[in-house]
Amino acid sequence: MPGLSAREIARSIEYSPGTLYNIFENLDDVLLTLQVEMLRDVACQLAETPIGATPALHIDALAKTYVDYALRNRKLWNLLFSHSLPTTAAPSKALHDYVFAIGDTVSGALAPLMIGASAAEKNLAARVLWAGVHGITAIAVTDKAPFLTVTTALDYTHTLTQTFLDGLVANQTIAVSA
Repeated sequence: MPGLSAREIARSIEYSPGTLYNIFENLDDVLLTLQVEMLRDVACQLAETPIGATPALHIDALAKTYVDYALRNRKLWNLLFSHSLPTTAAPSKALHDYVFAIGDTVSGALAPLMIGASAAEKNLAARVLWAGVHGITAIAVTDKAPFLTVTTALDYTHTLTQTFLDGLVANQTIAVSA
């Protein structure tokens, strides 16, 4: 986040830096507020993603929605996910709520493949899968990796989700027959 300052943000939105500090405590507060708003948008878009005919198609649609959002908002995405809060600052409840809402959406899409799994197992599977999708997205939006780029991100997420889902289905078969 080199070069980012309250003065730069204020200039880009045609406010004075003093106005920003009347609203926000500091630059971290500005960035955290933006991150919460971005996660709210992502959570809402994922929740509104049409359910696919199969769990695999639903997961693919969710991954595509996530990647597409990040690619449409690359500069903001990079800025907010490269920003680290000071160790003394705690993320807001809203930030946690939106992260959990994303996880719940993915968990709900995985549920038909995880019959007999506990809620904790479903939540863990959703978070592991989405950490992978987020990782692919985070690399793709930088457009600096030689193979994982803006144009290959959806292929990578599709391969990840299909491999993950194949593993879930195989694991269900093993668990049922054991």
